[in-house]
Formats: sequence, C-alpha cells, structure tokens
Amino acid sequence: MMPAAADRPLQPTTWKGTMSDPGVPQRFLDLVRRSRPRPDLAERGIVERLGPSEDAVLEAGQVWRARWERTVVLLLVTEVGDLAVQAAPLTVDPPAEDSESVVVDSALTALGVEVTVWLGLVSEVPLRVLERQVDSWSEDLISRVSAAARSPEDHATGDVRAGRAIEDDHAPDALVRAELADELDTLREVPGLPVETSDVNYRPLASLLGSKIDLKALREALRLPQPDVMQIVRGKFPLTPELVEKISRATGLTTAVVARSTKPLPLGLVVLVEHPRWRPVLAKRAKALDVDEMSGRLSAGYGTFALATRETGGGEPDWEGRLRAFLLSETSGAEHR
Repeated sequence: MMPAAADRPLQPTTWKGTMSDPGVPQRFLDLVRRSRPRPDLAERGIVERLGPSEDAVLEAGQVWRARWERTVVLLLVTEVGDLAVQAAPLTVDPPAEDSESVVVDSALTALGVEVTVWLGLVSEVPLRVLERQVDSWSEDLISRVSAAARSPEDHATGDVRAGRAIEDDHAPDALVRAELADELDTLREVPGLPVETSDVNYRPLASLLGSKIDLKALREALRLPQPDVMQIVRGKFPLTPELVEKISRATGLTTAVVARSTKPLPLGLVVLVEHPRWRPVLAKRAKALDVDEMSGRLSAGYGTFALATRETGGGEPDWEGRLRAFLLSETSGAEHR
C-alpha cells in the first residue's frame, strides 16, 4: 500500500527519453492571454525554455499534457518508470482545491495562472498517454510543494500554500476532484501493447481450438485476407479490441482468452513504442492508414518485431534502429506502389 500523498516526497527520478511535439492546449493559452502575455508558452518559447524535444529527458518535476481521445489532463510527474509515471493531476480553471492539495501562485510556473496540485490523486499513468511537456518545475518549487503537503498548518498562506478542505460533497471543488479521478481512471485503462513477462505464456488460436478451428468462418467474421487470418491463428498478428470481440463471437472463446492468444512483445520494444517521443510519428502514421492510434501502435510494434526476428544476431536488438527501419520500409514501399 502506498503512503499517503502528504508523506511522499517528490523525489527527482530520471529516465532517458525524448518529448513529443504537439502544441500547448488552446484553453491554457486562452487563460494566459486573459491574465498577461506569456510568449514562453508558445511552441517557440517551450523550445527556448526546455530545449529541442529530441534532446529532452522524461523526468520528475516536469508538467505534461496527457491525452487520450477527449480526455485531457495536466500532470506533474513525480516518478518515472519503464512504462508508466507516478503523477499528480493539476488544474488551473476553474479554481478548486481540497485538503490534500497544494496551490501554487501564478508567478511561479510557466502557465501564468494559479495551479492546484492534487496530491491526493497521485497515481500511476501509462507513458503511452503522455503527449507534450509544457513546463518544468525547479527542485526548489518541488521541495516547497512537498513541504506544504507534509505540514499544511505551517503553509496556510503564501505563494505555495496548502489547499483548503472541501466542506460540502456537492461543492464545485468536490465535483472538480471527482471529474479528475474519473479522467485518471480513463487514462489508466488505455490499452497497451502486450508485453512479454516471465510468468505469462500465450497460446495461439491454433492450439486453443485444435481441430475445431474454422478458417472460413474466421475469415468471414474478420473480413481479412487469408494470410492475415493465418497469422492470427498462429498468434503473430496484432489484435485490436475490435478483432478480439469478433474472434470471441466466432469461436466461443472468452475475450480474455483471445487477447492472450497473440505472442507478446519484448519489453524493450514496448518501452520504445509507448514512449511519448514516438507518439506524434506513430499518430501521424495511424492517420495515414486511416486507423485509430492504438491500432496503429499495435501494427507498428508487431511490424518492428517481425523485422527484427528475420535478422540474425544475439543480444538485445537495437529496437530504435529496427523501428526506424520498419517505418522507412513502409515509406519506401508506398513510394514504389
């Protein structure tokens, strides 16, 4: 069980990687314009303050925009892992707070407005939903936020102060907190790539169904070419939730069993493909293929894995090199069609 938010210091933890490129959410820019001009929040200003995205690292103390479909949340990263970050959600509008939060004055961050750090909602969020870094808080500011959380009675006022308790469960502050909790749940539930672990074994459909397998029925249900259906049967084709549902209905297997019928990907490859550095590239590819972002990421992961398995050599593959080669092969193939 994790310690209470007020007892957890915000320790800087660094994991090497790079950032993605989309711009700052328009509503935050609108808020800034209503207060005072902040050219450092424009894309050029972000690059001047934080450096080029390809040279950056993902680390504690950064503020990121997390997004999946219509769910958008600002997050203060408190700890970084291979596939997820520990993070506290932030709000800037409407003003809201609770007894476990810390409120930071507008002059102390690049957002240019008062920020509430909801430390009571610190949770694990997958890297795959991170979209753009928008700020980086100093160690001094992080320390002051931690101090205000640990001893709220000593930080009732000031430019970094403890949040005030919510007295009514139906108050606007309570509604903001509940909405944030729901949005974090949505982000945590975003499906990721199947990752290889020592305690998880997969069984392809060919093994699960044996002589009961009906390739014709599967092909009709999935509306895919015969070679793709054969790859699915052998557990070597990426399964989207839609395909899982269709296979489940066609075979009578549960969706959980079907989802485990595809060979999982090596951890190193999943870490790379789900890192926000690659998100804009893979999102652009998905759009070009006219598929959703998750389906595009799945096919890129399995396409890269297939490319690596055709090559010889021991040791951990250069997954970044393989991913670049896979994307280049797609581009070259499109140019020659």
